[in-house]
Amino acid sequence: MQRRRRRVVAVIRKMLTCAICAIAMVALVSVHVHLHVFPLSAVPDFPDRYRLPFTTQRSSYFGSNTSKSKAGRASKLRRITSPLRKRPFLLARLGQLVGAGKTPDLIKQLWRHPSNRDYSPCVDPTPNYTSPGESRGFLLVHTNGGLNQMRAGICDMVAVARIINATLVVPELDKRSFWHDSSNFSDVFDEDHFINALANDVKVVKKLPKHMAGATKAVKYFRSWSGMDYYQDEIASLWEQYQVIRAAKSDSRLANNNLPVDIQKLRCRACYGALRFAPRIEALGKLLVDRMRSYGPYIALHLRYEKDMLAFSGCTHDLSPAEADELKTIREETAYWKVKEIDSREQRSKGLCPLTPKEVAMFLTALGYPSSTPIYIAAGNIYGGDSHMVELRSRYPLLMTKEKLASIEELEPFADHQSQKAALDYIVSVESDVFIPTYSGNMAMTVEGHRRFLGHRRTISPDRKALVRLFDKIERGKLKEGRTLSNQILEIHKKRQGSPRKRKGPISGTKGSERFRSEEAFYVNPLPDCLCQKPSTHANSSLTIRDNISIVAYFLSTTNISFVKCSKKLAKFIWSGQVAIRCSKAEPDDTSDNGFRRREVLQCFGATVGMELLASSGSFVEVASAADLIQRRQRSEFQSSVKETLSTAIEGKPELVPSLLKLALNDAMTYDKPTKTGGPNGSIRFSSEISRPENEGLSAVLSLLEEAKKEIDSYSKGGPISFADLIHFAAQSALKATFLASAIRKCGGNEEKGRTLYRAYGSSGQWGLFDKQFGRADADTPDPEGRVPQWEKASVQEMKDKFKALGLGPRQLAVMSAFLGPDQAATEALLATDPEVLPWVQKYQRSRETVSQTDYEVDLITTFTKISSLGQQINYEAYTYPVKKIELSKLKL
Repeated sequence: MQRRRRRVVAVIRKMLTCAICAIAMVALVSVHVHLHVFPLSAVPDFPDRYRLPFTTQRSSYFGSNTSKSKAGRASKLRRITSPLRKRPFLLARLGQLVGAGKTPDLIKQLWRHPSNRDYSPCVDPTPNYTSPGESRGFLLVHTNGGLNQMRAGICDMVAVARIINATLVVPELDKRSFWHDSSNFSDVFDEDHFINALANDVKVVKKLPKHMAGATKAVKYFRSWSGMDYYQDEIASLWEQYQVIRAAKSDSRLANNNLPVDIQKLRCRACYGALRFAPRIEALGKLLVDRMRSYGPYIALHLRYEKDMLAFSGCTHDLSPAEADELKTIREETAYWKVKEIDSREQRSKGLCPLTPKEVAMFLTALGYPSSTPIYIAAGNIYGGDSHMVELRSRYPLLMTKEKLASIEELEPFADHQSQKAALDYIVSVESDVFIPTYSGNMAMTVEGHRRFLGHRRTISPDRKALVRLFDKIERGKLKEGRTLSNQILEIHKKRQGSPRKRKGPISGTKGSERFRSEEAFYVNPLPDCLCQKPSTHANSSLTIRDNISIVAYFLSTTNISFVKCSKKLAKFIWSGQVAIRCSKAEPDDTSDNGFRRREVLQCFGATVGMELLASSGSFVEVASAADLIQRRQRSEFQSSVKETLSTAIEGKPELVPSLLKLALNDAMTYDKPTKTGGPNGSIRFSSEISRPENEGLSAVLSLLEEAKKEIDSYSKGGPISFADLIHFAAQSALKATFLASAIRKCGGNEEKGRTLYRAYGSSGQWGLFDKQFGRADADTPDPEGRVPQWEKASVQEMKDKFKALGLGPRQLAVMSAFLGPDQAATEALLATDPEVLPWVQKYQRSRETVSQTDYEVDLITTFTKISSLGQQINYEAYTYPVKKIELSKLKL
């Protein structure tokens, strides 16, 4: 009887297995199944590579702009209108629009990005690309123009250095242009990141070596829009006589098209990856973006109605005779502006003049943007000031500038540095919901290209020539503002929204330099060189896997399965593990919109089971280790709990904060670069190490952490926390406590106001990289003696030598003053005796006096992050634990 029962059970199991396989095969034939190349857990990491590092409001562009689900649309609309709920006057305006027949869908349409048609960055080198060869000499570069002209030129010079096998010396910024900005490269861009990011492409050094200072230099004006042959033959031949080549100009020295694909991709890696702005610029840029977002979705308006542009272009429409004469005088006295006599009326009729503020106001109204729209003016001083802004301000009162959004103290470091101010405008413009340039200058072009690279964000390019004809009709009384004008403008700009298209080539019939000049610039539109379209298929069943991304095929092996109700015309989604499986019907059906029919459930469930079987059949799917969404969530939740525990412990004993900082520093400073031993590995916990002279007085704080560790280990599901992680996350909590205490002091001791100030102005967003370094391993033995100075007794030179041995300089030494002893003021007084450290000490003292102390906080967090990861191999699976699995044999169908 028992044997017969077992046979029956075995037969039933085989039948169920066959049924499941049959369902899976039917489902795979009747539905589209897409395994998106990237794991969902990898999406948040994408901004670190290409985006401005602080961005938090944007979702990844992968598929987000083309979502067809009702749930997705409702979610987006909630994101758009949620800020309005906090602002009654904006909500009232929305109500007026809806009452007037403008539905929420129409309002949302104003902010929706065009479809990116599945284009995404593809800038990795081809298999034929090699590491940089032996350098033949040094390339010096003198950039020219404003910020964005220099930015494009720098990226071109990176490519040129690669072509001619040169070592690139960090470019010199233009200090003689219209703005007379004295900023150096490191003042505007992150110099170290620039050098490191290009290490596999071009060797970059900060300065020309001393032994080359007297070498004869070949000063050369590289020919504009030149291709590979020019640089490989004519320029590279200079190495036979010279060891240093100096490029007198950098703008437009490289062709837009017909270059090898690896050179084009290198230009994109340089522009969108290596060329980051300096930390203090990015920090203030983050604040400006956050403050603009507090008003809701916003437009960044590059209003190029500035004195230099009007003087250069000769555009005087709507200006007084005195203003027109002033601009003409400027043009005549600027020697390098070759054209002196300009017919303003003819210039305007050809669409070669920037739109006036009044024309911008009519343009935005015709597009349908309500008067409550927040607008960021990305520009310098508007010519004529308020006298020319009346019309625009009367229609759109929420006009913001960096001067309005930031305090005097916050902007003080950027005073008299136009390039640094322009960088702030660049950041806010790239991150805006809509970008509208009123003139196609360098800023407009580079921002448009950056937005295209980041997913084809909505960028409206006014057709100035067509608009001028319409606006002139209004002035002559032949046309009135209203529906007719609005329809015409909307039709004209229907295809000028920033949607994907290939870069435009030269205008037919042009020759010579005019032919190259008529091409669309490379940095305006990096498609097709740096953007690739995901391959599509029209078969009933399809499987698309992006390159080089592991996919976790947990499908039924996790408990994280949820079904989303949606209509028959919309996609159905199953979120399983970390892979998105889209099940869409091959044929229309007359099902109700209220939910799934049984057939649909079986199709989707069968597809899931089928993929599980495929995953378990071999090496078809590679299991990712730490990229799993579940593991990421486990680590994140555990890390949050750890921070909360440590914060509570520190609040109880604030007098131990200096010791916590010193403990973390001394634990890390045992790192020895030549042998790659020591570092932040928790070895300071050993009695033989904590008892050393340099660690005197740190036993009490170590005891505090041991108590905190007991509590943390009691709720940890993924094993005990390492001392290496514990010590450095405790130091992070201590730093945050000091930043908060500083904000409370600036608010007269009012804790509530201080916390509000810290939330609004603090630099919490800078901790992202530090938080990722979670998974350090503890050392088994104490680190060798003699590697850490006694900071209270060490001379400044000894401190400098120690920092230098770790690749750090006077700047990092100055910003870490709080870690070097219990009395920060006394430490800084000592450091100020050294001429190399003094400027940085003064800089951070001034920064701490400001409301936000941004420079100090950002540099301190950056330096501490680097120190706390010296020589450490991070285990990204640390603190994770197995999830409950579903046994298929126990499922009841």
